[in-house]
Amino acid sequence: MEQAKHKDRKALAAGDGAGRAQGRRLPKTVKAIRKGGRSKVAAAAAASHGRSRSALDTLRLFRRSFIFQTKEFFDNSTLHGVRYIAEEGRPFFERFMWFCFVAFGFIAAVVIIFSLWEKFQTNPTITGLDTDFHNQQVIFPTVLVCPTAPYDEDAVRREAFQTLAGYEQGSEAYEPFLRLLTQLSYENVREAAAMLSDMPSTVTLQTVNLREMAFRVAVRCNDTFATCRYKDEDIDCCEIFKPLYTEHGFCYAFNARYTNNWQVEVLNTEVYVLFETDKKWALTFEPLRESNIFVHSYNEISGWDFQPQVMWDVDSKVEFLISMKQTYTTEDAQQLSIGQRKCIFPEEEKLQYYQDAYTFSGCMKECRISKSYKHCRCVPPFYAPAVRTVPACTTGSFQCLSEYTENITSIHSCQDCELGCLNTVYDIEKYSKIMKTEEEQQEAQVTIEYLTWPIIRYKREVLFGWVDLLVSFGGIAGLFLGFSLLSGVEFLYFFTMRAFCMLYKNRDELEALEKEQMINAMSRHELGLKPVVPPSTAPAPHDRFGVPSDRQQQQQQQVFVKLITNDYKSAQYHTGDGVFAGLQSNRLHQLHNQSQKKHGLFQLGHANYASHASKYADKQTIRYGDAGYIYDGYLP
Repeated sequence: MEQAKHKDRKALAAGDGAGRAQGRRLPKTVKAIRKGGRSKVAAAAAASHGRSRSALDTLRLFRRSFIFQTKEFFDNSTLHGVRYIAEEGRPFFERFMWFCFVAFGFIAAVVIIFSLWEKFQTNPTITGLDTDFHNQQVIFPTVLVCPTAPYDEDAVRREAFQTLAGYEQGSEAYEPFLRLLTQLSYENVREAAAMLSDMPSTVTLQTVNLREMAFRVAVRCNDTFATCRYKDEDIDCCEIFKPLYTEHGFCYAFNARYTNNWQVEVLNTEVYVLFETDKKWALTFEPLRESNIFVHSYNEISGWDFQPQVMWDVDSKVEFLISMKQTYTTEDAQQLSIGQRKCIFPEEEKLQYYQDAYTFSGCMKECRISKSYKHCRCVPPFYAPAVRTVPACTTGSFQCLSEYTENITSIHSCQDCELGCLNTVYDIEKYSKIMKTEEEQQEAQVTIEYLTWPIIRYKREVLFGWVDLLVSFGGIAGLFLGFSLLSGVEFLYFFTMRAFCMLYKNRDELEALEKEQMINAMSRHELGLKPVVPPSTAPAPHDRFGVPSDRQQQQQQQVFVKLITNDYKSAQYHTGDGVFAGLQSNRLHQLHNQSQKKHGLFQLGHANYASHASKYADKQTIRYGDAGYIYDGYLP
């Protein structure tokens, strides 16, 4: 029994020993893992440090390459006077003089170049006369006749009673609004909004198509014109005058670019032209109502931008002779920007609503349409562009239109609109108005006629284009600096391609230059170490003037410590000198065997110490001759 217990105790002890042994091995394993982790972290940190150091070295070498190429550029550049600024050995005054000359030439060239650039941006075109205008067709101007009362009374009463009043009593309240609808413009939109606020509001009034209603109550062509003659030949008035709902109200237009109906505006393809061989260059018509007459170019779109040239009264004869002034722009002006030539070619930009050709009046009209839609989410009924459909305003939107009328008609928010490069204006050269009386029976008519055949046009052409600008820049830069296009190529070559190529192909040379620069940048140390003069009771000898003798001055001279770099040059030690004859090979061998931590070799030259008992001999010194010591240590 006791033997069994003893065996059990031994087994337990063995188990405990094994467990302790295992427990001791576990921390060692953890330590090993931790140690390995630390070593990996340290290796990663070292690698990162190495990459950072390599990047810094590359940047430092690129800086040295850039500096080196700068000097090379100054030495080899074709620019006048530059090489004398960087040339070594030149006196400072001469360098400064050439620097002033080059700086003055550069400033003068920059000032003149900026003045030429401003001229190119603001006034690069010139307008002259073009007399080659014979045997060419001339488009007759657009004539817009807008009656002051462009409504039909019978149609007004009928629409008010049938449509708005619904065949009920009180239709008279709607008649003033229908009359004003045919005269609607931005001038009376506030009046229309006030009139609508006083009218009884019905569903029909709120939803009616106002543009369609205006065409229904407008005056007919037969009630507007009596007779018409074109080129001194009779013609049907309603054949040449088309209805047009404009920003001045309901009108009839002759030779207009756009005509319209109650649905949409339509581009007019029938154009009336004149030839030099025609019998008469005139249009004559007899209005039946008091009207405002507008005359403008066919290329423009009738709208708010034009003002009436004639206010025709009933029983009066008006005749005015006009002259045409047309300015066109040559094709080579397209090389300039719109801001430079201050005009836009017809095919250069497409308008949003009138896309056939660009015109100034079309751009301004689109600007007003956009502002109306922006503020009120609809457009007045006298707008109906064909390209893009926009919602027309109903009677409920007139209050909004009246609030934003000034903003819509303002030209300050339409600054992007420029004149067309083909611009035509008409001047009234002679105007006559004769009232019809009982004694003198005159025909009540209007005559618009060319005074003379337009034989003169104005031509806008390029005065100062890109080629002229380049020639001017080159001439000024060459005159003041000797600069050319190849000089610019040289500049880019030296400071881009050559600098980078030297960094990668001549890296050893750059490193040598960098080391040399660092060596040259190290300051020379002149340590005023006074020698330890042995005690002497005898006074120093002086001359009769109390000045120490030459020998005393030599004995009191300071110790000069001269830095000798690791780039040791054996040529500094003269082989012909007997003192250095045996020292040269031993010292060079000692220099090559020095530790990397030592930074230099210092030479103590001292003529006063002739014995080995000096304190300098105790501090790593090697004596040469009787003149001094070579100190192989560090500065204190």
